[in-house]
Amino acid sequence: MRPARGMVVAAHPIAAKAGAAVLRKGGNAVDAAVATSLMLGVVEPAFSGIGGGGFALLFKSNGESLALDYRETAPLGSSASMFADHSDKNRVGPLAIATPGVLAGHARLLEEHGTMKFADLARSAVNAADSGVRSESLSLRMLRDKESGPFNKISHFEASSNVFKRRNRFPVLAKTLVALAGSGPSAFYHGSIPERAARYLKDMGGVLSEEDFEKYSPKERKPVTGDFLGYGLVSMPPPSAGGTLLIHGLQVAEELDRKRSAREEAGRLPATAAVLGSMLREKWRFGDPEYTDVPVASFLSKTNAKKRAEEIRSREVMTLRESTTDVGSTSHFCVVDRNGNTVASTETIECYFGSGVTIPELGVIMNDEMHDFDVVPGRPNSVAPLKRPASSMTPSIVLKDGSPFLVLGGAGSERIISSVFQVVGNVIEGEMSLSDAVSSPRIHPSGETLEVEGGFGRGTLSELRRSGFKLDLRQKWDPYFGGVHAIMVDPRSGRTIGAADPRRMGSAAFD
Repeated sequence: MRPARGMVVAAHPIAAKAGAAVLRKGGNAVDAAVATSLMLGVVEPAFSGIGGGGFALLFKSNGESLALDYRETAPLGSSASMFADHSDKNRVGPLAIATPGVLAGHARLLEEHGTMKFADLARSAVNAADSGVRSESLSLRMLRDKESGPFNKISHFEASSNVFKRRNRFPVLAKTLVALAGSGPSAFYHGSIPERAARYLKDMGGVLSEEDFEKYSPKERKPVTGDFLGYGLVSMPPPSAGGTLLIHGLQVAEELDRKRSAREEAGRLPATAAVLGSMLREKWRFGDPEYTDVPVASFLSKTNAKKRAEEIRSREVMTLRESTTDVGSTSHFCVVDRNGNTVASTETIECYFGSGVTIPELGVIMNDEMHDFDVVPGRPNSVAPLKRPASSMTPSIVLKDGSPFLVLGGAGSERIISSVFQVVGNVIEGEMSLSDAVSSPRIHPSGETLEVEGGFGRGTLSELRRSGFKLDLRQKWDPYFGGVHAIMVDPRSGRTIGAADPRRMGSAAFD
């Protein structure tokens, strides 16, 4: 069934409205996704932008699905041991920067699946960057907090400090977008733009070169698929670990038969915690499939799900996983158009405000995607020239009777995987409304501790402790637990229902 109305859900209301405006003008879901992406880079520059990369998952009205990987790539001048000193050079400064992929992704998406010109889709973002936007954002909140890490990162680099002095006006970025509108997004990779970027970064001690830009190309990949309680699952393949682990985790959950206690929070949550710990322990196996043999088929086999479920049942005390020190940036948005085409896209510049480095002649803040590589050589996700780092980004589509039912994804580093897992479970097992499924409290395993968001009942917390978990209690709607944005298509009426995560400043907009 075709949706009664098109919809966009994104991490900022202005971005959602920009995408919805494209749908009203007759654009399709891909056109709206590009407009939404460009606007997010202006109104929430701490999370994503044209200096970063991402993934897009498409499910078209003809039943075709595809995944586009426009993840950043390591520079030709990089090496497996370049961050062996475990310093913060892979997080802050010029060496942290990988080749951006967002605009190459836009170019490929529009060329093969769009209906509108990039220049028309960029217009609202150009106007917003040039004139400024009178709107609150999480990015602005970070910059106002002079004790915060993001503020200190930006302040460390003069060019970035100058760019963000205006807070929500970016005239230099606007000029760059105008130039790209005239020449097309591919101009970001050939000619004066990469030449200026490479020259500036070389002077700073970086290794990203003009040749890196010229060699960049997005990769079309086959989505990973599976099923959960009669619903179809479509998600992002490697180098994302998110899609494979999401489907694997849901299959394990089905084997554990959590549905019998789905409406009883205390009964279901210990099993949820155990499944999350089990699946996230496997993330280290993932990397760029052109460099690393990732055993996706093995992960997604029913035999593996049964085995993992039995392991969880047999443990008297449920163990979790190694702790991580990642931070939660990134931005997710999703689009459904009236013809039934859907896009789930997650984009990032990695940590908040990326590397902290802004190219002054371009107004583009650059990613710190080298931070997503393993600093130890010889591992699946170790650094190598032109390699894409593994990711937790999990743009996903849930199918009911072969048609899109849920279009979703999230932000927040590894909490992306755990939060999307919990939202899908809340809808299908818990039979919650989409709004309740997204806003309900979440958990996330970290080391031997289970991080627990505020909002759970005392009985639930007691049951978790009885199951052997050490709890770290956090506030309600803590942004740490990610930002899931989702659209549901009612299979009977075709009505679209959107839900933006209250942990972030998201919003839904109709066409």
